[in-house]
Amino acid sequence: MAKYKPLQEKAYEFLKDKITKGELEYGKFYSETKMAAEIGISRTPFKDALVRLSQDRYIDIVPSRGFCLHTLSLQDITNTYQSRTAVEGFCALSLHTRRKEKEAAAVIEALFKDNENMAKAIADHASFSEILSHDLAFHRRIVEFSRNEELINLYESHNHQLYDIAMKTFELEGRPAIAVSEHQAILDNIVSDEEGATAGTYLSVMKHMDNTKDIVIDLMG
Repeated sequence: MAKYKPLQEKAYEFLKDKITKGELEYGKFYSETKMAAEIGISRTPFKDALVRLSQDRYIDIVPSRGFCLHTLSLQDITNTYQSRTAVEGFCALSLHTRRKEKEAAAVIEALFKDNENMAKAIADHASFSEILSHDLAFHRRIVEFSRNEELINLYESHNHQLYDIAMKTFELEGRPAIAVSEHQAILDNIVSDEEGATAGTYLSVMKHMDNTKDIVIDLMG
């Protein structure tokens, strides 16, 4: 992986933090010069950070206009959920393979708790943001088990763009409960000793991602 100079890294983390916290608006163009001045660095390392953010699909750079937040296309949605299937499917398979080990067993126990908390939040008519927080915790925990920074960064670079639309999917009647049942299917395969559970683990992740992708595409019209 390429090494970035301190000023580039400072600019990258500064902008990424503003994006993930929702401090930048979609459809609005931002000045490279003004933003670089805001954090007290020159335009050269700031531009390098913008290129990296563009490669990570956080922003789009438009010559003579500045930069704006990247807006997902239908192809982006398909690519994103295929990438998440690859990443989370691999990580879930790793959990399944190592399910008897102490570290994996602790993570699996926490995943069951995440899903229970999500089901309880639904039953208690909690806000969609609270329900989604348990959903995100479930998926993030699977990926973080890998301890692979490349996979974790890939997951995060996709996931931040999907937050708003994921919230909308949970506003559809019955979808949060279906998501809980799909999580349960993933967990049942992860802990299973039965023949076919290895394939079942990956396929259950794929089914969950495909179902969510189809709903997102429908919502995008």
